[in-house]
This record gives sequence, structure tokens and C-alpha cells, in this order.
Amino acid sequence: MAVATLSSARALRRPRRADPRAIVGIVLTLAALAGSVAFWVSTTDARPVLIATHDLPAGATLSGADLGIAYVRVDDAVYRAALPADNLQSLVGRQLGEPIHAQQVLARAQLADQLGLGSDQVAITIPARPDSAVDGRLRPSDSVQILVTVTDKTRGTAHTSQVLERAQVFEVGRETSLTGSTSSTTDAAASNRGAITSVTLAVTADQARQLAEARRTGDLDIVLLPPPDTSHQ
Repeated sequence: MAVATLSSARALRRPRRADPRAIVGIVLTLAALAGSVAFWVSTTDARPVLIATHDLPAGATLSGADLGIAYVRVDDAVYRAALPADNLQSLVGRQLGEPIHAQQVLARAQLADQLGLGSDQVAITIPARPDSAVDGRLRPSDSVQILVTVTDKTRGTAHTSQVLERAQVFEVGRETSLTGSTSSTTDAAASNRGAITSVTLAVTADQARQLAEARRTGDLDIVLLPPPDTSHQ
């Protein structure tokens, strides 16, 4: 009968054990992989919308610094009410009709209505030139003041008075650079489309009559005003 003998090296060899560090590494790798999968699943249907970067009052004119982009998962109805991120550039220069808080999703309804007239308003167009209308730096929904200057050529004197203390711009007419004709525009890039030729204002019927009279008695100047201060309301 053969008898196997064990050498001292084989007799004292310890059984192999898994390296704890390797086990921890595997666990961490699996956890990271699971987290990546969960994040991918959670963000697959997230959509970019515009948010306010800080508190803004009603009437504030939006700038690029006022808006940010956030990815959210919302129902289709909520998303349709919000403003998608690709509207960022077109909103610069628009005014808020309602206040908004920091990190709040910007809704379409919170923008001031640039195209609608109130039940007690009418629209009236007055001529405008760059030197009488702040170099054409006007956009729909801007607040403006209208002045009229009457010149007495026989005496060589002129008198300026206020026609309207505050009115809202409804549309801005500009020259079309390619054809030389005039056109109305309501987009944020209007200032790059030619010299200003006219301004249409949303006013009351009485204010429209005042403007019509002033237009025929003197030269009109359009003064750009800051948005109404509603922070103390």
C-alpha cells in the first residue's frame, strides 16, 4: 500500500481567502453601476425648462442673467404651460406680468401680454425716428412717456410739454433693410432689423385723441421709462 507523505511546506500552507479589499471594490463598482443606471432611467424623460435665477417683480424686464435652465420630469400638461429652454434668447427684453421667485419654473402665463389690448384700450400709431425714440431701442411692452415740442418760428422759441405720462408699446415699426419698406416686429432682435419708423401704443380713447392732436401741433419725442415699481405693493 502506497502512503503519501506531506512536506512541511504543504502541511503548513493556509487555505486561500478572498482579499477583503477586492470584495469592497466589487461592491463599490456594482453600487456605482446601479446608481448610474438609476440616474439614466430617471433623467431619460427629463426636459429642459427655464427657471428664474432670483426673485423678480411684476413688470421686470428679463435679461439673460435672470434666467437659468433646469431639467425636470413633469406631465405633458405642466410642460406645455412652462417655457422650454430653447426660448431663452427670445425672452430677453420681455416683461413679466406676474412676480416670480428664485428657482421657480417660468410659466408662459407669467409673461406680460405683448399683443393683447385691454377692454378699455385702443391702439394708435405715431411716427418715430431714431433721434426722437431712444435710437430705436424699443420693444413691445416697454413703458414710454410721450412729449411734444411746439416751435414758434416767428419768435424763434420752442416749448415742450408732456402728452402722456406713461403708455405701453404695442408694436414697433422698422425699415426692412433689404427692400426699404417698413414692417412691424415683436421679437427681441428687432433692433437689428433697420431704423425705427413708427411706434404703436396701447392707450385709452382719451389718450389717443391727445396723441392725435399733439402729432399735428408739434414734434413728438418718445422717452423710455423703467418698468413700474411693484416691489412695495
